[in-house]
Amino acid sequence: MVITPKKIEQIFQNHQTLIVVGGNWGDEGKGKVIDLIMGGYDVVARFSGGANAGHTVYTSSGQKLVSHLIPCGLAQNKVCVLGRGEFFNLELFLKELEESKAVLGNNIADIFIDQQAPLWTPYHRLFEMYIEIMRGERKIGTTNKGIGPLEGMYKLRLAPVVGYLLEKDLLMKSLQVLYNVLKPCLDNVKDQINETIPDPQEILEKLLSDSEKIKAFVTDTAFLLDMELKKGKRILFEGAQATGLDAWWGTYPYVSSGNSVAVGAALGTGLPMEKFGATIMVAKTLPTRVGFGPFPSEMWERQAAMDFAKENQQLFAQGPLRNEFLSSILQKINSGQSSAAEMSQYFQVLGDERGATTGRGRSVGFLDIPWLQYAIRINGPKYIALTRFDMLSGLKSIPVVVGYKHRGQILPVGKLPAAWELSQVEIIKEDWLCFEEDISGISSADKLPKSAQEFLSKLEKHLGVPILLVGTGPGREAMVVRN
Repeated sequence: MVITPKKIEQIFQNHQTLIVVGGNWGDEGKGKVIDLIMGGYDVVARFSGGANAGHTVYTSSGQKLVSHLIPCGLAQNKVCVLGRGEFFNLELFLKELEESKAVLGNNIADIFIDQQAPLWTPYHRLFEMYIEIMRGERKIGTTNKGIGPLEGMYKLRLAPVVGYLLEKDLLMKSLQVLYNVLKPCLDNVKDQINETIPDPQEILEKLLSDSEKIKAFVTDTAFLLDMELKKGKRILFEGAQATGLDAWWGTYPYVSSGNSVAVGAALGTGLPMEKFGATIMVAKTLPTRVGFGPFPSEMWERQAAMDFAKENQQLFAQGPLRNEFLSSILQKINSGQSSAAEMSQYFQVLGDERGATTGRGRSVGFLDIPWLQYAIRINGPKYIALTRFDMLSGLKSIPVVVGYKHRGQILPVGKLPAAWELSQVEIIKEDWLCFEEDISGISSADKLPKSAQEFLSKLEKHLGVPILLVGTGPGREAMVVRN
C-alpha cells in the first residue's frame, strides 16, 4: 500500500497516546517517523533529553525544520509540550524558536515548558569539560552540552529549575550554590578549559533578561497533559536519543543522562502508566554509534570510522567521485573481497553517516538481532519502524548478527551481559540474502522485490513484533507501510 496521512491515521486511530522511542544508539530517523505519524495527533510532548538531541522534520510545504529542544510537532502546528524530563537550555530554546519563526512565521502553535524542568547554566557545560578532563583515557566522548551535569546536579538538589526564572531570589540562591560547589573543581583545570568562570550575578542577569520572552510558556505540564487527555485530545510522546543511551538501560557509563526508553514517557511527563497506549520503536537496519561505548556488531574500529568522514569529505558529496567509490566497493562486497574497513566506509558514504554539526563519521554495525530483542524487552513496542532499509540495495547478501555468546554460553533471547562485559561477547552471524534491485524511494509494499519482502518477514519472526514501517530513503515519502 502507498503511504498516505489518512492510512497512517487509520492505523493509529485506537491509540489516543503513542510513544516513539529509538531502539539503537540514536540517529535512527525518529524525526521522520514522528513527522509521518503526528498528523493524527493534537499534542506532541517531549519527555527526555536536551539540546544534545536533534530531529529533522519538514513543514507541509516541504521546508526543513531542525528541532533540538522544541518537539517536532511545531512543523505541523501542533501544541508542543516540553515535559519535566527534558533538560531546558533557555538561550538555545530562544534561538531555535526564532529559527522556527523564520520558517513558519509568527503564527506558530502553543508551546508549554514545565515549571520544574532542570534549567541549564554555563556552569553545567564547564563542569562537563572538567569531568572529561579528569577521566583521561576513560572519557565518555560527550557532546559537551552539559546535559550530564545538569541531570546530576538536579538529583543532588543543586540545579535551578525553569520556574526559578520567575523567582529572582530563588534563582540567585541556586546559582550561588552551584558556583560555590563547582568553582574549586573548575579552578583546578582552568588552564585546560581556557575559559573564564562567570560570576553568578552575570548569569542571573542574562537568564532574567531572556526569561521575559518565555513567561507565558511556563506551567505545570503534567496537569496540562492530563486535562488534554480528559478533553479527548490525542498525544504523541517524543523520545530523544535511544535505548542504548538510556541512563539506566543503556550501555552505562557510555550513555546520555535522560530516560530514553518508553517508560521515560511516564517519568518525564508525570502521567500514570495507565494513560499510555502503544509504543513504536524506531530501529536502523544498520545501526550506528559515535563517541565511546560497546557496540557488538561494529564493522570497523571506532576512531578510524569517526575520522574517515572528516578526512574524506569529498566522498560524501554527490558526484562522480562518490559514485565511483561506491561502485568499486560494492563489487568487492559482492565478490567477498572487501575488508571490514571498506564495508564500513561503503555504508558511511552511502548513508551519509556523519554528524551534521561535528562532521565526524558514525561507526556502522551489522543488523543486530540480539540487541533489538533486548530493546524490545525493555520498551515493549507494539510496532517496529525499520529505517534505511534501502542501504541493502544492490547487495547479494550481508552478515546479520543472530546471537551473542558470552563466557561460552549462547545468551537467551532478550538477555544481555552487564554493560561492561558487552564488548566481550562473541557475535554469531549468518549471511542473509539481500536484493540486487534498488528500492530507494519505494513507498508501496507490493513494489518491494520478493527477496526484500522475505528479508523483512524473516527479521520479523526473529523479533516477534510487527515491522509496520520500512524506510527506503531519507525523503519524507520514502516509507512503506506493511500490512
